[in-house]
Amino acid sequence: MPESRWREAFEAADALTAEDRDFAWGGGQKTESGAIQMPYPAYSDQVRQLYRSLPGASIDWMKWMRGNPHLSDPSLLAAAPVADAARLATVYVRGERFNDGVFGRALQDGAIDAIVARLRTWSESER
Repeated sequence: MPESRWREAFEAADALTAEDRDFAWGGGQKTESGAIQMPYPAYSDQVRQLYRSLPGASIDWMKWMRGNPHLSDPSLLAAAPVADAARLATVYVRGERFNDGVFGRALQDGAIDAIVARLRTWSESER
């Protein structure tokens, strides 16, 4: 990724507030046609910016995440190869497409913070 994209990701992460992390759910209302709209996470602009700016990895993310200890203990990323942080970011970004709220839960439980911290360490001192 170009340096500007790294800065964008880190600035988005640094700008998150407690309100950003405590996202609300929208939808669930009955439409004019009588259908019920599916609920969806109403992320702030800051969360959406971070979501868009995280790097991804070209992996079989469904296979990679099965039984992976980084999912249950993201603090392990601090000592892991930086590629694992990109892989875990991929799990949450792609997972959001299939299961609304995955990214928000990862933001709330500290997984996104662990990913950003590992990526920042690599960007600032290891590459």
